[in-house]
Amino acid sequence: MTPDRYFAEERRGAVFFLAAGVVAAALSLSLAARPTPYRGMIPPLALLGLVEVVVGAVVLRRTPRPAQELERERARMRRVIASFRIYKVAETVVLTAGLTLMMLFPRHTVLYASGLGCLVQASVLVVLDRVAERRAREYAAGLDAPSPPRPGPDRAGARD
Repeated sequence: MTPDRYFAEERRGAVFFLAAGVVAAALSLSLAARPTPYRGMIPPLALLGLVEVVVGAVVLRRTPRPAQELERERARMRRVIASFRIYKVAETVVLTAGLTLMMLFPRHTVLYASGLGCLVQASVLVVLDRVAERRAREYAAGLDAPSPPRPGPDRAGARD
């Protein structure tokens, strides 16, 4: 994967993060505006929606770097890929907490709704992060692959 394609896809993924965060914030506001047993969803939706908005905004604002030294870019991608392990653990914890709350408390209670909010938001984050991780791994593999020889002026028009 070329750097230009990687950064274009990264920006596209950032738009999905932003959209998910905005939807979560809108849903939180909608739940706050009326009495409903699902008001317990407000904290996880709002908090994780804010995380999604921040991640999306940061990635969108970041400008693609000019061709960096290859070793620096490889090191940066190793850090990016390593960070996905942390995200997986955090998302698994939130998913587990959500499922636990949903199993322990009856429907139409605040804690059940909180669990539902955790489950929904963590599920969205899992999907978006897996797509981002796959993209990062493909790009990193491309950085590690030997580049094909470019035709020089002496071979530009030569035929075998």
